[in-house]
Amino acid sequence: MQKTLFLGAMLFQCFVLLFSADLPFFWDSIQFGSRHAQFYFTHGFHWLPQAMDSGNPPLLGLLVSGSWLLAGRSLIAAHAVIWLFAVSNLALLALVGKKLAPARWGWLTVLWMANPVYAAQTTLVSPDVVLVTGILLLWVGRLESQKWIIAVGTFLLAGVSLRGLVLAGGIGIWWLLDHQHRRFVRWVIWGMLPGLLYHLAHWIALDWAFLPSGSPWSAGFATQTLSQMPRYAMILLWRLIDHGNIIIWLMIGWLWWSGAKPQNTRSAAWLVVFALTLIPFFLFFSTLNMHRYLLPVFLAGTILLAERIESHRIYTGIMVVLLSGNLWIYPDRIAQGWDATLAWLVYPQHREQVLDFMEQNDIDWENTASLFPNLGPQDEIDLNGQTRSMKDLGEEINPRYVFYSNVMNDLSDDRLKELSAWPVLFQSGEWPVRVILYQNPQHGQGGE
Repeated sequence: MQKTLFLGAMLFQCFVLLFSADLPFFWDSIQFGSRHAQFYFTHGFHWLPQAMDSGNPPLLGLLVSGSWLLAGRSLIAAHAVIWLFAVSNLALLALVGKKLAPARWGWLTVLWMANPVYAAQTTLVSPDVVLVTGILLLWVGRLESQKWIIAVGTFLLAGVSLRGLVLAGGIGIWWLLDHQHRRFVRWVIWGMLPGLLYHLAHWIALDWAFLPSGSPWSAGFATQTLSQMPRYAMILLWRLIDHGNIIIWLMIGWLWWSGAKPQNTRSAAWLVVFALTLIPFFLFFSTLNMHRYLLPVFLAGTILLAERIESHRIYTGIMVVLLSGNLWIYPDRIAQGWDATLAWLVYPQHREQVLDFMEQNDIDWENTASLFPNLGPQDEIDLNGQTRSMKDLGEEINPRYVFYSNVMNDLSDDRLKELSAWPVLFQSGEWPVRVILYQNPQHGQGGE
């Protein structure tokens, strides 16, 4: 049965990957999967321009630009980079499961694919899919006592993001303090070395490293005051239980209450280390609170459940609750993590319908305002060679048209209320995603 469950998880993953193979860049993949890759594809390896340098190592951008050099610049070639990591993650998770929960390892892969946060990331050109690969390689390397696997996993962690480097450091500190793991610490250090050298060279060349300075990204790293931390703690709690993930913590709480404990494993320690490493991002910084940041915590929590739960009915219930998380759609006035749900997959077709309407009715992009993730040159999103872009609604007081979707979080309640009173020129979709072209009643009809 476990092999059948694993095959089902793998088939679902492959279906999701093929369905999203030619979808445009969305959410943070516009930055990490498109802008970085296009810069390297055009200029070769140079330091990123300040406008797109958030301090994260550019491993994903380099991999995508390399795929374009081999197969031509296309959306499919960009997504294909993630396919290798996504498929490898299920295989690695099966290896972890066979070691820690040999009678339930197939369920482990099913539950992981049922998690909306992870499943959605595999449809994007996301650095966090690579980050999960790094974590699983470290975990497998430790279980198998394979030092080179530990080094490769750490290399991926430190090379794909600042969070990955922090996670690798947290694991290294834990292993240094635990005599059973201490002999593996040197391989963590070797794996971190390329990433650390990148940051050192970055500091020598650009006078800063790790946290961005003087770039558009610096505001996101502004620290919070003590009075603001309770609010961000609530955001952290919300992210932990959102999109169906509440079932993970309810089940772990039930296991703890019933006295069940993992046998001869350290999955709980992985969970604690990941939580302690990632929680400061949520509490101390203003915008570093995305759902995808918690993927390591969700992963460790899922593995912890697989170690102790034996009932197939309970696994089925957990899977259903997780899958239902893709349908947790909030009202427009509540910001939602659209890159953490498969519901986003219908957005590109509705977006395209509205863009076609604009084309057919000669509505100029210069006269249209929109919001993230529909800003910037169109080529950064669609790879179609078009350099046109819409105005930023956050900066435009009186635009002629507004291109709006409920996947856009950056609109105030007052502006949303104002917009809802405007005439609708065209709408595509209703639920879970809708895209609307509004016309400003203060302007006349027509495209000019």
